Amino acid sequence: MILVFRAWQEFVRLPPFGPRARAASLAVGAVLMWATWPTLAIWARPAPPFLVLSLASIVGFSVSVARAAASGHIGAFVRTSPRTILLVTVGLLVNNVLYLMAMPRIGPAEANVIAYLWPILLVLILSAAHRSPLMVGQWGGILAAFLGAALAIGPTFSHGFDLLGLALAFLSGLSFAIYAALRSLGKEPHDVIGPSMGIIGAICMVLHAIFEQPVSLTGAQCLAIAAIGVAPLTLSNALWDRASRSGHAATISGIAYLTPLVSLLLLAAFGVASISWMTIVGALLIVTGAYTASRTN
Repeated sequence: MILVFRAWQEFVRLPPFGPRARAASLAVGAVLMWATWPTLAIWARPAPPFLVLSLASIVGFSVSVARAAASGHIGAFVRTSPRTILLVTVGLLVNNVLYLMAMPRIGPAEANVIAYLWPILLVLILSAAHRSPLMVGQWGGILAAFLGAALAIGPTFSHGFDLLGLALAFLSGLSFAIYAALRSLGKEPHDVIGPSMGIIGAICMVLHAIFEQPVSLTGAQCLAIAAIGVAPLTLSNALWDRASRSGHAATISGIAYLTPLVSLLLLAAFGVASISWMTIVGALLIVTGAYTASRTN
């Protein structure tokens, strides 16, 4: 997986790729890795969420250190600003803990669709921050996305109607939207995700010890957790962080909206969750609405 990540980075540096194409390629890589989250999380069950996130973060930290050492950037890795580390730690910790808590309550497909309202929420946050009123077309896209979420979550919950589960998934998306808005202002040329992974791992291990019962993990669960740490947790966020600082926000945001659809396809392909037509239609509405909201400036 690390070799694939490095190959992807080198690929997007080839001469034919302009800045916009490079940003798009990085965003596509992030989406493909993010989309594995629900499938891998199901394979890791019934391991408790804090334990999953702790072990996955430790794996992610190890991968990041190895990448920094291999590329000769270990010095920059160590000198990452404490302010940046705090932002990344809080943003990714809150987002992922809420997501992992929502999945068993409302089902992986539904939680994924609701959490990936975050690009729409990002449009609203940036509009408020820049004091730029949304146009009629943008409001139409936002309404379409929320209608899609309503179709996706009911009345066909795989685990029954659960208001708390809905709230957890929505807050997961909101927390990532706030984090993405703040990180788009970052100027660091190096990976800033890795240093936070170690802190997240330590925090979640403490939370696991306090709030969760000790469990024994199977080999399959360990492999799934390790894959979470490498792909959707660390490398995907590293790719996205780099793409988000490219100055091509509209392009990469449009690509991000594909994540729930790709996730649903993976869930269906591996047969690990039942996907209703309402969920698929809802996801399509979210993608269409989010794309419209971001492209009618």
